[in-house]
Amino acid sequence: MSRTRHLDHSMIDIDSSAGARIGQIQLATGVTVRHFWTYMYASLICIGMMTNMNFSQPYILTEHLGISDQGVAGAITGQLTGMTEIIALLLIWPCGMLADRIGRRPVIMLGIGLIGLSYALYPWATEVIHLMYFRIIFGVGVAAVASMTATIQNDYPVESSRGRVVGFSSAFNALGIVFATRLVSALPKWLQDAGLDPVAAGRYAYGAAALVCFISVVVFRFGLKGGVPESTHKRPRWAELVAAGFRQARNPRILLAYATAMTSRGDMVVAGLFVSLWATMAVKAAGGEAAVAQYQVFLPFAVMQVFAVGWSFVFGSILDRINRVAGAVLSLALSVVAYGALYFVESPLDLRMLPLFALLGAAMASAIMSSMALVGQEAPPRERGAVIGLLSVFGSVGIILAAGVGGALFSASTPWAPFLLMAGAQAVLLVWGLLVWLLAPGGSKVAAATTSS
Repeated sequence: MSRTRHLDHSMIDIDSSAGARIGQIQLATGVTVRHFWTYMYASLICIGMMTNMNFSQPYILTEHLGISDQGVAGAITGQLTGMTEIIALLLIWPCGMLADRIGRRPVIMLGIGLIGLSYALYPWATEVIHLMYFRIIFGVGVAAVASMTATIQNDYPVESSRGRVVGFSSAFNALGIVFATRLVSALPKWLQDAGLDPVAAGRYAYGAAALVCFISVVVFRFGLKGGVPESTHKRPRWAELVAAGFRQARNPRILLAYATAMTSRGDMVVAGLFVSLWATMAVKAAGGEAAVAQYQVFLPFAVMQVFAVGWSFVFGSILDRINRVAGAVLSLALSVVAYGALYFVESPLDLRMLPLFALLGAAMASAIMSSMALVGQEAPPRERGAVIGLLSVFGSVGIILAAGVGGALFSASTPWAPFLLMAGAQAVLLVWGLLVWLLAPGGSKVAAATTSS
């Protein structure tokens, strides 16, 4: 071997020709152990806080605004999520281009700060229109954070370690979702048990989430790598970056990654929005309290994320050993099965259905990881921010469609209808993925990188 590893003395050594090494993960030149673990913290906090806004929203609708009708709640939920994603759709790509000019760190700091501000304001709403205003702030933060977590994920590793880093990041994403949903779902019940009224309990819970976001601004400032991505610090022109995303879409594998991002982000919003809303409406219809529903639905949600964590490490290793298009096809097949299986769930609070939620968690993790690994392999480093920005745009479109159409189906049909919607969409994409795998699978960059090391 050309490089001696001393893993028995330490999990970390430094390769003078590249960045730090952490176990079997080789980081890119200039990326340190501190940068890597701060990014893992960002994966924990950012995705958790983004997802939790949808998960905990039924509590605001029922307890703060007094909306308990399933049809009305489903429509409002879809509209609020759509508002967020329209803002993100308009800004997420410019955020990627901005980061290619001024660096990743200031953009992600701005994003998590705005998410914190939206959490601080959200429980003070007295009308649905107020939630819309606060969702605009949240949407700007989501655009900045989503584009930066995706871009940094592809900046930090070398190609041969990209799948493992995606796996680590996805695992921390899942842990962050568990942490954030537990924080905001459990606090209202605990505070009400201590004597607070439901509105005050909600304000304290959301305030705690805002505080975590504000602390994270400081953590990102001193922990993430600064500067622009190119070693020459030559900043590309805006027009060049705009053209890059569309130009790279001529690559069928990048186009597949764009489409997979659309369904994978739709997967997340359907699971985050409608599992929680489903449980809350069921408990309220039976005469229970929203705080109790939020507390109880944490279990299936936690099962989803725990299995996402475990599967992330497994699937990340798989992605580093197989063709990345094959990895995308595998993730799509798993998603079709997992989301289609929700047809058999009568209530998300039925403990017998937990294995299906475990499968759902593995499918969500696979879909996100496969699209990120594929576009990370194919996108040129200098244009990666713009390409991943367009990837995020496709993700936003997926969320808008999933939230809008899924909300309408939830209100007009049955609670599991949004999940069948996603199963059908991914079945169509699976056929496309198989064609790309057969006709344009691409070169084995992973294998080449591994051999050269």
